[in-house]
Formats: sequence, C-alpha cells, structure tokens
Amino acid sequence: MADWRQSAMDVVVVYETHFGQTRAVALEVAEGARSAGAAVSVVTVDAASPDLVAGADLLVVGAPTHAEGMSRPRTRGWAHPQTVGTHGDVGDGVREWLHGVPASGAGQRAAAFDTRLPFAMAGGAARGVARALRAHGFALAVEPEGFVVVDIDGPLQKGELARARSWGAALVRAAAAPATP
Repeated sequence: MADWRQSAMDVVVVYETHFGQTRAVALEVAEGARSAGAAVSVVTVDAASPDLVAGADLLVVGAPTHAEGMSRPRTRGWAHPQTVGTHGDVGDGVREWLHGVPASGAGQRAAAFDTRLPFAMAGGAARGVARALRAHGFALAVEPEGFVVVDIDGPLQKGELARARSWGAALVRAAAAPATP
C-alpha cells in the first residue's frame, strides 16, 4: 500500500451498473479523486480482482439500489428484460462480490455509494455495502452516500454528477485523515 504522504493515494472504484447511472457516478467520483491528487482505477465488479483491492489505499464501492437494497440475481434479471438483450442472464453483482473481498490490510479505508430513486421508501444499497466493507476490516472514510436517479432507468437527477465529483475529491481528503475506530 502506498503512503499517501509520499506518493499519490491509490484509489480503486468498483461498481455494478445496469442502466449506466452507477457507472456515470463512479466515473465522476474517480475524476474528483484524481483532482485531489489520487491515482485512480475504475473497474466493474466482475473485473475487480483481490490483488487490485489489496493494493488500494481507498476502496470505493458503488451499487444500484434494487428492491430497497443491493441487487440480487432475481432483481438483476428484472433489470435486464429481453429488450435489453441479456434475457435476464446477468453475472454477479456487488452483493456476491463482497462475499469474496479479502480482509483489508492495515490502514485500508473504504467508502460506499449507491444510485437510488428520489423517495425514502425506495431504500438504498450503500448502507449494506458499507456494512460488508466494515465486516472485511475496512475503516469507512465517510458515511455511505446516495445519488438520485429520476426513474428506474435514469437519468440522474440534475446536479448529481457534479456532486459525485465533489464527493470523490472529499473522499481523498477524508481518507488521508487518521482513521477513527
């Protein structure tokens, strides 16, 4: 793991997306982190290897909200009807990926975000992601964050991409601060 005081903080942003909004947020979070001086890798959940995660000073995980929380195989199937071309056959999501995340190394920080509908009853995936990250020994740099989509298949609410970029820069600053238990 790099010492952020002597070199750029190594940030890995891992995301699951179905309609593209979570990907768009992940890319903006990454740009914000880069603007704060971090070296950033952005990968889909199926490309996030244990080695990549182990080498990160800050792991940021983003997921879409499905049925009030993280997606499940059933909800991912619903998100991909025949018209999308997947016929409901989709791979693992953040929920399954988190089961295999290696225990964090000393000093590894993490953050979680989700994309969600604009009403409270829709729930959110970020808190579940954050719980799983803590269970693997990561210290959260900040509280989980939600980014609002106007409808199930988008678009993102106006201003959310700019907010994601600002949040990414703030993450790097927060992760650089000493961890609290």
